[in-house]
Amino acid sequence: MEGSKRSIFQLCRQLHTLSRHSPSDSFKKTIAELEKDRRRRNPKRNRLFVQTPESTAWLDTASMPAFATVVGIALFAKLLMMYDDSTSQERIEKKIQNAPPGQGTVRMLSREEWEEFREVRPRTPFESKLARPNARIRTGEPLHMEDVKDWTIDVLTDALTRAEECVKQGSK
Repeated sequence: MEGSKRSIFQLCRQLHTLSRHSPSDSFKKTIAELEKDRRRRNPKRNRLFVQTPESTAWLDTASMPAFATVVGIALFAKLLMMYDDSTSQERIEKKIQNAPPGQGTVRMLSREEWEEFREVRPRTPFESKLARPNARIRTGEPLHMEDVKDWTIDVLTDALTRAEECVKQGSK
């Protein structure tokens, strides 16, 4: 009876190892061994941060070289600002001398010029060299789709001519 129980137990055990749905005894043993090894390990070795013997208190206090660096940078910046202030007037005068004739001069308009200027109302929201006579966006008049199209064309052509002028001036 005892032998038959043992043989039935071994047969069940073999069937158990053949089944794919539950873990086998050998697999259970390897898991148990891994758990034992994990428990036996030194928990200090598993730490992420390792303590260093020196103190980290020096990170909290500013040292003399840090103060000297900050003071040096501040003095250097102050000297640069003082130099810039001292040469700014010379730079402005040099720009005025190198400016094309007629630029930067201001004159009073005569009464006739002022009246003539006030009579001409702008065709577009900005003064354009290329504003066409049929672009009629004026204050107080009803807006039509053709006027908006004409104004848009004027804006785009003016932007392109300004870009061309900037490129020409930059290449000289």
